[in-house]
Amino acid sequence: MDARELIQRYAAGERDFTGIRIKGSSLENFDLPGIILKDAMLYRIEMQNANLQGAVLDGARLDLADLEGINLEGASLVQVNLDETILSGANLCNADLRGARLREASLNNADLREANLEGAKAFSASFSHANLRGANMKGIDLTSGSLEGATLRGADLSQANLSYVRLNGCVYDSETIFDNCIYPPGPVESPRTLSSDEIYPILVSQAAIQIAAGAQLRGFDLRNTDLSDADLSTANLNQANLNGADLSGATLFQANLEGADLDYADLTDADLEQASLIDAQTRMAIFCNTIMPDGTIRNDSCAEEKLEDEETVYET
Repeated sequence: MDARELIQRYAAGERDFTGIRIKGSSLENFDLPGIILKDAMLYRIEMQNANLQGAVLDGARLDLADLEGINLEGASLVQVNLDETILSGANLCNADLRGARLREASLNNADLREANLEGAKAFSASFSHANLRGANMKGIDLTSGSLEGATLRGADLSQANLSYVRLNGCVYDSETIFDNCIYPPGPVESPRTLSSDEIYPILVSQAAIQIAAGAQLRGFDLRNTDLSDADLSTANLNQANLNGADLSGATLFQANLEGADLDYADLTDADLEQASLIDAQTRMAIFCNTIMPDGTIRNDSCAEEKLEDEETVYET
């Protein structure tokens, strides 16, 4: 079967394409929600920005595929082969990736909130700046991979193999679980199992960030990071890169944001009272019901229907 026949049959109402073989074809930008591609052979396929929301790809082979920007929200990808696959910017919210192969896959900036990655084999995979909030990562093997700048708030990494994983700039909180992680305690020593109490100092030494009031985050790269509802009261975010960060509902009371990059950041319902925004960049930032440093409410980025109740606009 070729890609053209697949599209024609899908348009005619067919949904189950279990075991099909399509090699090196393009399904870029196609809308295929709910399609069943269980055990399909889709080697080197191009599906950039395609919509496969709720699709079933259990046991499928998509290694070396280009799936950049694909929508796989709620999809079933149990034991799928995604080795060396490009998934940068993909939507994998609530996706089931149990036992998936992700060796050397690129999931940079991917949205994996509440995704199930239990037992996934992700040797040398990159999750840089990915949103893994609430993800189940029990037993995942991330040896030599990257979690740089990733959001791990509320994620479960118990029994995960984090040997030689790059963790600088990743964000975790009190609800992130690291129990019985495998991690090398030193550059020469062999990996061993660590408790959460033992791994926290390692995270700190690698410049991983625990979100808490008074956090020292001067100059940190927090681009596109999920910081929604975080308590960053009195935090030092001087010169921090918060470009595109989600700060909706965050408390930034008396925070130091001098020189920070807040371009494209979402500050909906954020509390910036008494914060310092001197020289901060706020181009295209979202201000809606945002408490500004002087206590006024800024609403100029709200949806049009909310502007009726707009209060004083704070000029930066």
